[in-house]
Amino acid sequence: MTFPRQRILRTLLTISAVAVVSVGGGWLLSDRTDNSSSDEGTVSLSPSLTIADPTIGTNVPVAGKLFPAISLEDLSGKALDFSTLRGKPMVVNFWFSTCEPCKREFPALLDAAAKTQGDIAFVGVNPQDTAVAAQDFVNEYANESDDFIYVRDPNGELLTKLGVGTFPMTLFVDAGGVIVSQHAGEITSKELATTMQKYFGVS
Repeated sequence: MTFPRQRILRTLLTISAVAVVSVGGGWLLSDRTDNSSSDEGTVSLSPSLTIADPTIGTNVPVAGKLFPAISLEDLSGKALDFSTLRGKPMVVNFWFSTCEPCKREFPALLDAAAKTQGDIAFVGVNPQDTAVAAQDFVNEYANESDDFIYVRDPNGELLTKLGVGTFPMTLFVDAGGVIVSQHAGEITSKELATTMQKYFGVS
């Protein structure tokens, strides 16, 4: 028995449509699952900050590159030019207030900053929060100290230049402004001491 040509065409179109929906649905589910997962000790930046850069969502290897000489505002609105910090090593930590690993690692960073007594510049860069929210975080989990500088990067300028996409992220910069090492995720006191000893000769 033979089927009319129109019935055959309708059958083929139906099968094709089902196949497209199945594949498309599977792709969306896979994509959503991949984007929602994160490594232990790291979190992805909230999508409320929009940055037009293809590297966001990953951390680009930047060791060996010159740290950008840009200016950002501290929590009081005063400008900080990173080029003025050259001449001594620098530890730059990227954080935001709802990042749990950031909260856990802050005591280690503050302790390291206090021990170096100004021989190393410690800078915390916040790309996400308002000045008020960032200040509230500092009041609760950190402290106000000359050993630690807090700045905001609300437009994602520094993040874009460095390709930072997961948090926390810590960069080690030598006295000449060259990034010598980077650490993605929560950093411990031991890791801080080991890296500073290796590249800066202090712990």
